[in-house]
Amino acid sequence: MAAVPHKAGSSEVEEKYRQLFDSATDMIFLRDPESGKLMDVNRAACGNLGYSRDELLWTDYFALIPAGAERDGARRNFEEALSAGSSTRVVVFKRKDGSSLEAEIRNTPTTIAGKVWMLGIARDLTAQRQLERRALAFYQAFRNSNDSMFYTDHNGIIQDVNDAFVRRFGFAREEAVGRSPRIVRSRHTSDELYKRLWTEILDPSKGYWRGRVINRTKAGEEIPVLLAITSVRDGLDGIVGFVSSAFDLSEIETLHRRLAKSESLAAVGTMAAVLAHEIRNPLGSIVTAAASIARGELSAEDKTTLSSVVRQESRRLSDTLTQFLQYARPRDPVLATADLNALVTELAALLRSDAATLGKVKLTVHAAKELPRFPFDAGQVRQALLNLALNSLQALEGKGRLSLTVERRDPHAVVIVSDDGPGIPAATQKRLFEPFHTTKEKGTGLGLAVADRIAAAHGGAILVESDVGQGASFTFLLPLRKETT
Repeated sequence: MAAVPHKAGSSEVEEKYRQLFDSATDMIFLRDPESGKLMDVNRAACGNLGYSRDELLWTDYFALIPAGAERDGARRNFEEALSAGSSTRVVVFKRKDGSSLEAEIRNTPTTIAGKVWMLGIARDLTAQRQLERRALAFYQAFRNSNDSMFYTDHNGIIQDVNDAFVRRFGFAREEAVGRSPRIVRSRHTSDELYKRLWTEILDPSKGYWRGRVINRTKAGEEIPVLLAITSVRDGLDGIVGFVSSAFDLSEIETLHRRLAKSESLAAVGTMAAVLAHEIRNPLGSIVTAAASIARGELSAEDKTTLSSVVRQESRRLSDTLTQFLQYARPRDPVLATADLNALVTELAALLRSDAATLGKVKLTVHAAKELPRFPFDAGQVRQALLNLALNSLQALEGKGRLSLTVERRDPHAVVIVSDDGPGIPAATQKRLFEPFHTTKEKGTGLGLAVADRIAAAHGGAILVESDVGQGASFTFLLPLRKETT
């Protein structure tokens, strides 16, 4: 402060002034209003501009501002402060390294030791400008987003909407601002959903919700959207507002429906081709056998053999048509309390009665202990387990072991159909339950698909474990529901 006149004995006051002066985070300049020379500067001014204090003292203040419009504006600000008592302006300082520093400076004449000086306090605007640019970028992203977006205050009142919202929902910006988002709510969105939605949004550990809802336009059109709502919080973790974004799902869902229809038509074509193949082969055998019998030139033994062929192929036709009907016309399970142990025992008896199918396979049954009766569709479950057992028997080719094991694995009852056959390659396992997929010469590829569908309809599943050469195990899971009354 040696450059500024002061009274004797004021060193203590001057020291306090210097401490306050230098501890300020804003830049402070003390200038002679007549010459414009800098008589004092604080540490913030030196640090921000890159000069030492000695380099700045007695320097022309206006030399720190680029020549031209910037410097002319700074001079006007200086003159306005002298005449009006104070003046504020945004100026650009030129740092020692040649870079620029934008700051807002307030110039105020002040009297020290009987002389008028110009005191300038300048605040670096770099951080503020960065925030402004970020805010502008976010706002531009908000306004120009292809998704319909709106911003509400903490009370849920719309403060702004973007252009996509205006286009999609038909409300002018002036119509939407100041109103509740209920203007786009449809009758399909339940109060229960909104309760769950707001619970998640207001939870500090989450703060957002996303899901599919049906919205309504101003004209009354209902549109499916993927809605995302995020809470906006201040530095104290208080909620100041909410940002909502609605992605229109109309085109995607239309494409999905078209694709599903196309896949359905393709499935019908595949089904027709497989059905024709599976009918043609046994039908050809039946026609040939019938023609031979009709000619009347066969021995009694040959007639018996051909009659057996007709019966076998007729049954094969019946089984094929049954599988197609089960797959093409599925029905919901009709739940009734039944005994799973008894059902599996009956299934084993059925398999043992068919010597042609069972061959020399050793079939064992293991019942579950303490398994209560519980509700399931006995007819459907019997069919599913039969399909799994027949699949294993086909793999065994008339020899080996097949076991049916019932277990209780809360919350499920399970039936394990396992064999010691050739096993199933990993690549094949991935497609086991696909309709019409089969690795056998004879078969529709629908048996396992039907079984899987039945398990899923009951809320269960089928698990597969197999290694090549180590057999295969199919675990059929059924939820243990409470007994119906």
